[in-house]
Amino acid sequence: MNAKQHYQTQFYLDQLKPLVGGVIENPVRTGQDEFGDEFFGLTIQCKDGKARHLLFLADDEGNGPGSFEIVDSERDNPRTRGER
Repeated sequence: MNAKQHYQTQFYLDQLKPLVGGVIENPVRTGQDEFGDEFFGLTIQCKDGKARHLLFLADDEGNGPGSFEIVDSERDNPRTRGER
C-alpha cells in the first residue's frame, strides 16, 4: 500500500469512528434523487446521542469497491428526505 492509498483508507476509517458502539435501528432509503436513483442504508443511533444514516454507494456494474456516506438523520436533509 502506497502513501496515497493509506491516506484514502484512513479517511474512510475516520468517517466510520462515530458509528463505533452505536446501535443499528432500522434500514433507510433515500427516495429517488434528481437522476432517478435511490440509495439505501442503515440508521444508527450513535453513542454521542445523534442518529446517523450509513448510506451504501456503489454502482451495479461493480466498477469499484463502493463507498459510503454518513449524514445526520434530519428530515430536511435532501439525501435522506424519503427515508420512510
